[in-house]
Amino acid sequence: MAISRVEIVVLGLLAEEPLYGYQLLERFRERGMQHWAEVGRASVYQALHRLEREGHVAGKAQGRDDGPDRRVYRITRPGRDRLRAGMFERFSQAAPYESEAGAALGFSHVLGTDEARRGIAERQAALEEVRAAVAADRARLKGARGPGNALARRMLELQAALLSAERAWLAGLRRDAGRLRR
Repeated sequence: MAISRVEIVVLGLLAEEPLYGYQLLERFRERGMQHWAEVGRASVYQALHRLEREGHVAGKAQGRDDGPDRRVYRITRPGRDRLRAGMFERFSQAAPYESEAGAALGFSHVLGTDEARRGIAERQAALEEVRAAVAADRARLKGARGPGNALARRMLELQAALLSAERAWLAGLRRDAGRLRR
């Protein structure tokens, strides 16, 4: 019963309360979840439709005076079961921390020393942008109430710690770049 990341996100947010698609995406953004669970807007809507077809969520059209109808989704008992199973499936995976940059960094030895240092500096600059975004999300969520927000703050703490560890590692790699080719 493989469950995708987007399904975990959608079902997890709906486990808290019924939401319509746009609210779900806003909750995702408000909590800074993009720092640990990247999902696309289109994939969220596709997952909602698929999960509804499979009986994991139930949708109900809700009329509005100020615009088109919208569909409010709530998680069903089979959806909660799928979420739990998917979460425990993910908990037990011995997956590495990986990044797109990791693939490039792993081949830094094929570059000249100056090129390797330039690439590492570019990664450091990119991490600084992410660090600033994580810090801003942490500050914004500082006073937010609710278990979802409390856990979002903890997940952002994890991201900050991982960023700090990678920044320290990159500083050492940049220093040792001249010895990578030996």
